[in-house]
Order: sequence, then C-alpha cells, then structure tokens
Amino acid sequence: MLKCLNDMETLICFKYNFKVTEDEKVSTVKELVSERLNIPPNQQRLLYKGKALADEHRLSDYSIGPEAKLNLVIRPAGERSAISEPTLANGTGVWQSIAVVLAKHFSPADAAKVQEQLIKDYERSIRQLSLDDIERMAIRILHPEVEGLDPSFMD
Repeated sequence: MLKCLNDMETLICFKYNFKVTEDEKVSTVKELVSERLNIPPNQQRLLYKGKALADEHRLSDYSIGPEAKLNLVIRPAGERSAISEPTLANGTGVWQSIAVVLAKHFSPADAAKVQEQLIKDYERSIRQLSLDDIERMAIRILHPEVEGLDPSFMD
C-alpha cells in the first residue's frame, strides 16, 4: 500500500495497493507506481518507516512484509534525484577536493574508481538515516549539554 506525499508540504492522501513479493526490487515497485500513477521513477522517493528505499535493494532488505505501508514522496520535475554534494567551509565541493587528493596518489582510472565508490557509500549512508536519526543528531548538535544521548548513531 502506498501513500502519496507531495514534497511541497501539501499532503495528498491516496492509498494504492500493489501486489508484489518481498523479493521485488524497489526499482520494480517504482515502475509499477509509474505505470499506474504516471509518475516517472526518477521523481519518486519511496519511504518505509521514515527511511528512503534504495532502488537496487529488495523489499526484504528492509523487512517489508505483505501488509507494509510505504510512503511516496514526489519530487518536482527537473529536481536532481541524487543527494547534493557536500561542501567544505571554504565553499569548495568535497568531491572536488577528494579528487585532487586521489589524483596525487593514484592513476586517473583508479582515482575515479575510488571516488565513485566513496560517493556511492556516502549516498547510501545518507539514505539510511531515518527521521529519528536526524532528529537525534540535530538535538546532539544544537544541545551538546544534554546528557545521556547515545552518540553511536552518528558513526
């Protein structure tokens, strides 16, 4: 079952049922949504319990069972689907800075492979953060004096 959310803070609450197995990939579910709702897969972001689902993973990877409810966030057309590049304090892009360092130590082909893997790992880590994780991180950053918070979620 899917609920649709619009990324612009307006909530459009429709329920749709899709018959899929737990072995289906998230990308397959997005294709089904695209066929039924005419929303391109690159504009879809599927969430389960506050966590974004990665296209290459299977529903079972997230312990999504038969009666699970997914949320669909619809990105505006033309919005980049990738997570934006982090920047350093001096305004330089992190990936650009990493590319410079890698170029000093590796051949161009090897540096490109290493950087590509770093970007994939970074994006996967960001996608795996739940809303609860982000809230705990924000509290920890904004209120460092609060005792008893487990900092391990930030690792």
